[in-house]
Amino acid sequence: MQYLHHYYKSRPLLISLITLTAAVLLPVTIHLAPPVQGTPLGAILLPMFYVPLIALVLLGKTPALAAAALSPALNFLISGNDQWSLMLLLTLELVFFTLSLAYLKNRLGTGWAVLPSLLVAKLIGAAALVWLQYASLSPVDYFLGSLSRGWAGAVVLIVLGFVVAGTSRDHRRD
Repeated sequence: MQYLHHYYKSRPLLISLITLTAAVLLPVTIHLAPPVQGTPLGAILLPMFYVPLIALVLLGKTPALAAAALSPALNFLISGNDQWSLMLLLTLELVFFTLSLAYLKNRLGTGWAVLPSLLVAKLIGAAALVWLQYASLSPVDYFLGSLSRGWAGAVVLIVLGFVVAGTSRDHRRD
């Protein structure tokens, strides 16, 4: 997988655009599936976290952060969603997930760093509810609810972390 990093270094704009496109299209595709017992499939599988994780391991911090920071806004523009506070919440969670994962992956290994990074992101998201004045949900209910709904997505992310790290021969430190 080192060739991906080399290709990114030679064509950063193209690879960043491809990464961002994947970060937008993957969640949109998953959200097209019908809800499971009233819960959107995206809230269960957490697809918005996949591309930043993969990009961080294979390409580095910059494309991963770009995908994390820009994909929620593009997703909301495409879907026509008007809940901007939710978009800000998702952006904060993705950025903090990516930053935490970037910090922890060299200390714990990517697969082991996924769960603590996801917990940090969800805690930041819960705290941000107060800042965003998202009164329809308490921070504790949000945190516990997102964990109970998203446990399957957390498992997918952990497995993905081990698989992507295992296929990456590039063990550089970002």
